[in-house]
Amino acid sequence: MRWFWRVGWLVLALALSIAGCGKAQPTPTAAPEAQGDQVESGTLVVYSYEETVTDEFLQPFREKYPQVDLQVAVFGELDEALAKLRGGFKADVINICVDYIPVMTELDLLEPIDTAKIPYWNDVFPFFRDMPEIQAGEGKVWMVPVDAGLEGLMYRTDKIDPPPDSWNALFDPAYEGHIVMQDYARNAIAITALALGYEDPFHLTEEQLQAVKAKLIEQKPLLLNYFESDAEVDEMFRSGDAWVSLGWTSNAKWLREDDGVPVAYTSPKEGALSWVCGYAILKGTQMPNAAHALVNHYLEPELQKIEVVDFEYIVANSKVLDLLTEEEIQAVGLDNPEAIAEAHVEILPPDYDRWLQIWEEVQAATP
Repeated sequence: MRWFWRVGWLVLALALSIAGCGKAQPTPTAAPEAQGDQVESGTLVVYSYEETVTDEFLQPFREKYPQVDLQVAVFGELDEALAKLRGGFKADVINICVDYIPVMTELDLLEPIDTAKIPYWNDVFPFFRDMPEIQAGEGKVWMVPVDAGLEGLMYRTDKIDPPPDSWNALFDPAYEGHIVMQDYARNAIAITALALGYEDPFHLTEEQLQAVKAKLIEQKPLLLNYFESDAEVDEMFRSGDAWVSLGWTSNAKWLREDDGVPVAYTSPKEGALSWVCGYAILKGTQMPNAAHALVNHYLEPELQKIEVVDFEYIVANSKVLDLLTEEEIQAVGLDNPEAIAEAHVEILPPDYDRWLQIWEEVQAATP
């Protein structure tokens, strides 16, 4: 899934030489009829999370473009993918998220996408289409958004009633020993900033960071544990030891429906965090038209429906609404797709090295 990106070492990466980041690929054999924007023949490599490179997602593309030898490479998290790309790994299209655009453009790893070559572009909900973080110049974007999700509070409905409505639930002594906190500097600090009433959780002054640090240290005696993966936190909820944590609509659904665990999701009144992900074209691809075609393919309404129904993601293509029931639309909030604009889109803070220092001090502190 898309929520655990360990980005601490990226600050150092920005200072490193980008020599060797470019990639050379075999020149594909063009189909005899290929002209202009027609799709080339040759090998195209998509580098992505495992969930969206299954045959269910990719077989329609292979059938539509038989001249393209579509190959798949899978990563577990974006830090892993970035390290391999810097080491010379070759791919054409990559599944990335908004918070990775700055480091990847700094390292000159991305090719701007021509939105004129994305037929579904005008069907993308305006919030996604107009995101400032993806813009790469007139008619160009660094990434085509495909899906998004909210990160709010996941809680045990048999332990907490009424539902928590604030990030301050993660600091409430009433839940001592049953609070789980994400072991991730960016999200932990941003959540705490929101609990303190700061409106922009990814741009904090030194004074605000010190207040966040103090609150996080005060929280430590209240914690059951920290977690690094969704599997870890899910197991804590299954056991009944965890009552409240940062969480996701999809995980709450799976715990409730698959395991019978009384868990629900709610967005705090201070605003949820949100991730926005999509597909980008890697620098130096020899299959630019095929790459654009694959990026567009991920906006196919039928695939977007899978993401809504199976993953409970918010998706970018408005045409998906024609394929969903009213219940499915409401379940993920697509009846009001602009609602995600009210959440705080996750980005890498410009002074993230300082955030990492603060988090290290919190971890080392004795309450």
